[in-house]
Amino acid sequence: MIPFLDLGDPVKEKLSSATQHVAAAAKARPAETKWSIIGAAIGCVLGLMIGGVGIAAMGGAKGVPAALILMLIGAFIGNRYGISKDRPVG
Repeated sequence: MIPFLDLGDPVKEKLSSATQHVAAAAKARPAETKWSIIGAAIGCVLGLMIGGVGIAAMGGAKGVPAALILMLIGAFIGNRYGISKDRPVG
């Protein structure tokens, strides 16, 4: 344990509980989880090939890594596809 990162028992319990809920959701919906990860990975690779993009608004602009943006978009698309695969037909 890192001494300067002592979070205390209530925080540890909440983190442990949240971790268990996430793991249970991933086990309950395997296709959704799998396709979300695949979509994020593909988006990240495509973004790394592109480089960066600029977002301009109200007279200013910021550079944003395309990998970050495309990873989020890929995860969203993969999630939606995974949900359609997990949904029972009938």
